[in-house]
Amino acid sequence: MAQENKTEKATPYRRRKLKQEGNVAKSVEIASSLTVLISSTIMFFTGALIFREVVSFLMAVSGFKPSEFSLLAGTAVRESFTQVVKLLIPFFVVTILVVIAAHVAQFGFIFTLKPLQFKWERLNPVEGIKKMFSLTTLFELSKNTLKALLLFGIALFLLKGSVSLVLGSAQLPLLEGISFLINLLIKVVLILGVIAFLIALLDFAYKKWDYERRIRMTRQEVKEEFKQLEGQPEVRAKIRARMREMAKGRMMAEVPKASVVITNPTHYAIALRYDGERDRAPVVVAKGKGRVAERIVQVAQEHEVPVVRKPELARAIFPVVDVGEEIPPEFYRAVAEVIAFVMFRKRRTYV
Repeated sequence: MAQENKTEKATPYRRRKLKQEGNVAKSVEIASSLTVLISSTIMFFTGALIFREVVSFLMAVSGFKPSEFSLLAGTAVRESFTQVVKLLIPFFVVTILVVIAAHVAQFGFIFTLKPLQFKWERLNPVEGIKKMFSLTTLFELSKNTLKALLLFGIALFLLKGSVSLVLGSAQLPLLEGISFLINLLIKVVLILGVIAFLIALLDFAYKKWDYERRIRMTRQEVKEEFKQLEGQPEVRAKIRARMREMAKGRMMAEVPKASVVITNPTHYAIALRYDGERDRAPVVVAKGKGRVAERIVQVAQEHEVPVVRKPELARAIFPVVDVGEEIPPEFYRAVAEVIAFVMFRKRRTYV
């Protein structure tokens, strides 16, 4: 069906189904740029230690005499290698955690093998050629080219101001010169990592927008999905429970507008509203039993709505009058007495 006919947002069920299949909005740029950024940050603080360990190892090995090399080099190599590994292990662990966190932050935790399932259409060369020359591929190629040119230009700009320092490093002692060049390189990579991460955020925003556009549904698809789900018992139960919760919420919002609440006192509670200008008879705005009754009484007390204990009247009205309905004529007299009592008590309070 034409894309322009898909005007409805994807339903939660469709989103959940697509997520189970691994079809989510994601940007690989986020993980790669964040990895470069974090890695260069770690190298900025630990690179000097790793450099010193490597240099110490090389100097120690270069100082051995041929007769001593076979005996002592093994120990030196093991000690230097162990020290370097100790410094690199946290680096690799943090890098792996960053990659995992970058993906989880985009679409949550997903474990599915569906993307790895074999599909015959993947062997179709025609489809492969179509993908190679599609607008999506052209867009990705253009985007990556512009990104590479931008980062290359920024790197040249950063290094241009340090040309004299780089040339001057040749006059420094060997270790100091190498250390200076490494620190300069790490700083450039760190800055490029920040810029690449900002570009990745823009790329993710676009991927999110494009994903929402692609998963949109037609009104007919939404109706068919609703009919399909409506037939499932667990879904019907959830819908009924949700409707009860919504009805109870609306009902509780009407309790502060009630004129009086008649109770059993704890088993039943009925909130009645009577406005002589718009109501022909008292209207039940809320009713309930058990915990709902307790909640109605609590809300009434919080909003200073009178609560009157009338067990027989509460039990009689509860089963025959629904919320939003007027009370039948047979209850006029009893309810009128309650309302008159409430109004009399209010006048005495004000006097």
